[in-house]
Amino acid sequence: MEIKLNNGLLEVRVESFGAELIGLRDLKTNREYMWQKDPKFWAKCSPILFPFVGALKENRYFYNGEKYSITTRHGFARDYEFTINSQDENSVEFLFEGNETTKKSYPFNFKLYLKYVLVGKKLRLEYRVENLDDKKMYFSLGAHPAFATPISENIDYSDYYIEFEKEESGEVKVLEGGFVNPELTKKVFDGKKIPLAKETFKNDALVIENPNSYRVNIKNDKNGYNMSFSYEGFKYMAFWNVPGAEYVCLEPWCGITDYANSNGNIEDKQGIEVLEGKENFTRNIEIEIL
Repeated sequence: MEIKLNNGLLEVRVESFGAELIGLRDLKTNREYMWQKDPKFWAKCSPILFPFVGALKENRYFYNGEKYSITTRHGFARDYEFTINSQDENSVEFLFEGNETTKKSYPFNFKLYLKYVLVGKKLRLEYRVENLDDKKMYFSLGAHPAFATPISENIDYSDYYIEFEKEESGEVKVLEGGFVNPELTKKVFDGKKIPLAKETFKNDALVIENPNSYRVNIKNDKNGYNMSFSYEGFKYMAFWNVPGAEYVCLEPWCGITDYANSNGNIEDKQGIEVLEGKENFTRNIEIEIL
C-alpha cells in the first residue's frame, strides 16, 4: 500500500512493504529526488537494514551456543509488510514486530518503528527499536536511500558531488567479497568532497567509520541540485551505487557487514548494538531540499 504526504512544498510517497521511501518530489520545481527502481541496476529505492547491516560470513551467526542462518544481505525487515501505527496530515509511522518466522533466524522479541515526518522542505525519518525481552538484544540498524542523479545531454554523472560539512580523512574501509578486510583502509578522497564518477563505486561501497561530519550534501553546480542529509548518532557512513546507474546511496549505519576474520559470535560482531531488556533505541535522519 502506498501512502502519500503533501504539505504544498514536498510530496512524499512511502510503500508499506518494507516501510520504504519511494518518492520525494519538490512541488515547485517538480524534481524527483528518489531513485525510481530500475531493476536493470537495482530494484530497491530506500530499504531499511535490520537486524543486520551487510552480509554475515557464511550466512550464519551464533548466539547462546545456537547457530542461526540469514542468507539475505541487510537482514530481513525490508522484505516484510509493515503496519501503520499512526498517521496524520504530515506524518505516518510504520511498525514491524518480530514473529514466529523471524524467531527462527533471529531469536529476539522486538518492535521496529519507522516514522516519516514532513516539516516544510524537510523530511525527518525517526527510527525506534524496542526490546520486548528481559535479556540483552543484539542488532544493527541502517538506512539505504538512493537519491536520483539524472543525466542529460548537458549533465553528466560526474557533475554531481558529495560535500561533507567538515574536513574528513578520506580513509574508507576496504570491502572484499562483501566483507571488511581488517588489515586495510584506502584513501579515496581529500577534504570535504567526494567527486562522483562512473568508477567511484566499482569495488563496492565506500565506508567511513566515525566520520567527523554528521551532514553531507549532494550537489550539482550546473543544474542547481542541492540536497542536505543529516545522520547524527550513526557510527558508519557509507556511499554506493551500481556503476552506470543514475543515483547515489547515502547509508548511515549503526553496524557493519562482517569482517573477513569474524568468528560468527553475535556478541563479538564488529559494530553490533546492544539493547538492554525492555529498553528503546532511537536514531533520526533528516533530508532537506535546498
